[in-house]
Amino acid sequence: MRKEPVLGAVKTMLNAQEREFAAENHHIVGEYLKMCRLLEDEWYDVVIFRFLRAVRLWFERPELHRWAFRTIAYQNMRSAIGNEQRKQGRRIQAISIDSVIPGTDGLTIADTVTNENMNYVNYLFPNGRSDEGVELRYNVRLPQKKDTTHGKKSDERIAIEAFMQSSHKNMCFEYDTNIEAKKKLSTINAARRQKKETEIYEAFRVDRCIYVVRLEQAAVKAKKRGGDL
Repeated sequence: MRKEPVLGAVKTMLNAQEREFAAENHHIVGEYLKMCRLLEDEWYDVVIFRFLRAVRLWFERPELHRWAFRTIAYQNMRSAIGNEQRKQGRRIQAISIDSVIPGTDGLTIADTVTNENMNYVNYLFPNGRSDEGVELRYNVRLPQKKDTTHGKKSDERIAIEAFMQSSHKNMCFEYDTNIEAKKKLSTINAARRQKKETEIYEAFRVDRCIYVVRLEQAAVKAKKRGGDL
């Protein structure tokens, strides 16, 4: 664990055995953020506590052991990221009064502000800063906008990629309803065909569960020979 506040939380949340397990699997945090194309410096504090929660659940609920710990950790961290992104989306976004109004011939917001309203703006931000310490600046250099949604992988895709790199023979996704599982299976099989992974694993559904099974190479070759006859 790399940050002092987190170290304190680890001692509070986990016992000695759980702390050792968390340390052994801590690399999963950076691995998941990299897969999601998120900067670790910006998102580590967002996901680390859900990672620690996953460690605690792993020891408290043995029934979770039918899945890999990586899958449990991914699910918990994804939830933390989703909550944070929704929180950021609800925050008020400041805009410059020098911004051009769309659909106008170069008309800016400042052009529409009356003297009375301008005095109100100056009252709120005397010398460019409010009483609460909010600083107001104009014509600043804008940072490059980051695209946080393009290319984002689903939980299932991330788990399947990790599964292919592991030595596990199979894994299972369980959903709330049969309908949801059916839709997810269609997505999984579409990606399986698109990425030419049909000889690596197969996926099938039974009720609310999707099973992903690694294919033995001997069975794949035998199936090919049968198709060539």
